[in-house]
Amino acid sequence: MIKKPQFTVHDLLPAFDNMSIYEYFLASTWHHKEDYAMLQFMGKDIMRSEFLADVDSLAYYFKEELGLKPGDAFTLFTPNTIEEVVMLFALNKIGCIAALVHPLIPTEAMRSSVEYTKSKGILILDAMAPLHAKALQEMGVKVVVCAPAVYAVPAEKKFAIRPNEQALSACGEGFKYEFFGDILARNQGKTVDCIRRNGNATALYMNGGGTTGVSRTIRLSSRNINAAINDATDAFIAFDCPAGTYANISALPFFHAFGLCAVLLSSLFSGQKSILMPKFDADEYIKLLKNNKIFEIVGVPNMFRKLLDTPEFYGEHLKHVRYAYIGGDNVPFDFLNRFNTIMAENGSIALLMAGYGLTECSACDTTNSLWAYKPGTVGTDLVYSHIEIFDDDYNVVPRGTVGELGMTGEVVMQGYLMPDGRENEGVYIDKDGKRWIMTGDLASMDEEGFITFIARKKRLIIIAGFNVFPADIENLLEPLPFIHECCAVQGYDDNQKPIVRLYITLSENGDIAKLDEYKKIITDMCAESLNSYSVPRDIRVLDAMPRTRMEKIDFVSLTETLD
Repeated sequence: MIKKPQFTVHDLLPAFDNMSIYEYFLASTWHHKEDYAMLQFMGKDIMRSEFLADVDSLAYYFKEELGLKPGDAFTLFTPNTIEEVVMLFALNKIGCIAALVHPLIPTEAMRSSVEYTKSKGILILDAMAPLHAKALQEMGVKVVVCAPAVYAVPAEKKFAIRPNEQALSACGEGFKYEFFGDILARNQGKTVDCIRRNGNATALYMNGGGTTGVSRTIRLSSRNINAAINDATDAFIAFDCPAGTYANISALPFFHAFGLCAVLLSSLFSGQKSILMPKFDADEYIKLLKNNKIFEIVGVPNMFRKLLDTPEFYGEHLKHVRYAYIGGDNVPFDFLNRFNTIMAENGSIALLMAGYGLTECSACDTTNSLWAYKPGTVGTDLVYSHIEIFDDDYNVVPRGTVGELGMTGEVVMQGYLMPDGRENEGVYIDKDGKRWIMTGDLASMDEEGFITFIARKKRLIIIAGFNVFPADIENLLEPLPFIHECCAVQGYDDNQKPIVRLYITLSENGDIAKLDEYKKIITDMCAESLNSYSVPRDIRVLDAMPRTRMEKIDFVSLTETLD
């Protein structure tokens, strides 16, 4: 660990007060005296001046051509693209709501989301439009089509780019849409006034299932997001270099608050460049590492696994990496130590720093740092996030005791979007009027404030009244050379008695012919180190683990229930 610096990036950001995201970005970056590369897409740098000019053009379009009013919503239904970021800022500038939706959900789920949020329109990639064309026309909303090439060519040529006509012809005759590039071209130089001091109004609709396990639409204000940006930058040492010198890679999706706040916006607001990657690919990611000064790597465990399993990841290009943040799932000790060793061997000071967050709390809530680092924990709470551990009666438990993790602070959502307009849905308000999110996660906090994540309440395995924590089993087995990944879940034996069922995928060194030998090693290892209830009674091999849209292992689909 290093000594805590006198200043972090958080200390250099202005107070966000009641600013919108758009206002706060301007306030945070105005002091950079020269224009700089703010974003990069497909090898092309986008300067701050170009970005803000395009935001102005789209804000004019939304307000003057579509007639959007403060509080209206517009759905952004694309992978990570510059168009999505431009539209998000443009909508925020005029007080409208950006509804961020996973671009690979089925048509009916997309339709349901657009209708539920009462969106006035939707942004979609030209190549994906044919999949949803019929539903889009039936809904009667404004359709804006974008093409990645617009921001992959020099700025003076982008207005000549056309959408994929072959793809759009597959949408059928009469498919009505506007092309993003055309909107930019006709509105060059046009602008509208910013809605000022609008920080408490809803800015984003995001989907998440953090506290309930069921996807719900979460209402986040600009104030929530600005607080999360501040929290994300509190673990950064202030850069002593011109704006745009260093970069990160935005490979996590923006429809999730982790990717939006902890990767994209924290980088942009600190004056560094964000390189957009619509879909994570280990080989492409490593090329970007080699060709740019990447100061941080942020991802979920599966992403880090793929990088470590690719030999080209190793090399002197890692010396620029100062930070590595991981979240979204359990991080075994052995995996963490392996990463830290590799970074040190390649000249980087980065440690793999586990954190924790929920979309309901803007996704930047706890983390380890280079100066406050305790392996096996998810770090301590941040400036605008306050955490306590509660019992079932909402009493704070003693330090070291397992209970439910509760969170309060500026990052706490406004509530879920409810058809009847109910406020504070999904929020617990204590006797002092403080608003809490009860996360549904079991955790403990030590005397220094470091938080240990134990398990999701719903993932807890109970056998003969005894609590079995899957992470204990998975962490124990992580070092076994024949295991690539493992997942412990609730199962039942032939007599319908609860047991631990373990799913594994084999590493490159694994041999399916030795499965019986592997099973014995696993059961002996668990019997020696864990209680008898935690020993897996049923071990099954999968070709690959099922995954959620955020690339977490989908333990729900593996968990057995009794009819």
